[in-house]
Amino acid sequence: MTESSTQPETVTLPEPKKSPLRIAGFLLLAVICLGFTFKYAVFRYHHETTDNAYITAHIHYIAPQVTGVVKTVAVENNTRVKAGDLLVQIDPEPFDALLADAVAKNERAEGDYQRAQGLANTRVVSVQDLAHARDDANSAAAQLRMSQLNRRYTTIVSPVDGVVGGRSVEAGNTVQPSINLLAVVEANPWVEANFKETQVAHIHPGQTVSMTIDAIPDHTFTGKVVSIAPASGREFALLPADNATGNFTKIVQRLPVRIEFDRDSMKGYEDRLAPGLSVVASVRVR
Repeated sequence: MTESSTQPETVTLPEPKKSPLRIAGFLLLAVICLGFTFKYAVFRYHHETTDNAYITAHIHYIAPQVTGVVKTVAVENNTRVKAGDLLVQIDPEPFDALLADAVAKNERAEGDYQRAQGLANTRVVSVQDLAHARDDANSAAAQLRMSQLNRRYTTIVSPVDGVVGGRSVEAGNTVQPSINLLAVVEANPWVEANFKETQVAHIHPGQTVSMTIDAIPDHTFTGKVVSIAPASGREFALLPADNATGNFTKIVQRLPVRIEFDRDSMKGYEDRLAPGLSVVASVRVR
């Protein structure tokens, strides 16, 4: 009995039909991608953008001008203050005593000088004694002036309108000059944008700027370029690089650009524009 060999039958599958709806979808997706690419290219042509930017403001660090014991701290962190508002009161009693002593010495020295002047014409007082009396009166007047200033320095007030931060002083602390007690952040922030040197060729004061802030993603701020720094950030470093040492490697430098907010775009967000927040800034250059 002979076995017959069987060949497997070849099955030909029908080619899948391309759905018109699928083709239309691919075409629509391609058109959308092209549209976004074109829009991005046009935006890049007309704008210079950097994410190396942040909000900054004038920060006034408050330190006493006399040594003394703190009697009162009138503010907390995040307190909004006006120029002239009380921040810290140093106990004034020791300074009142010194001022009273200076007043008495000044009156006595001034009286002695007036009497010496009256007697100088009668030659009872020599020219040298008159000069000494005059010098004593001048010294007493200077001491009185210093005592008055020291008494005034016991009351520490805010130099500007702003918000208090970084408080490190409590009632009862002994404070001395040059030791910061707190800071007042001035209520007039701006943006410091560090553009590459290859970007600043077409940037100049007066150009409009759009800005987004990481902490406020739901709002686009507007502003304008105010000024461009006179040197790159490297030149203001504590230890600037020396390119003449023989191992030079070219690094693209950045130039700080100051941008001011448009007041209208800040409305409702003034309390949230804190120095240090990250910003993406786009300057319209064309």
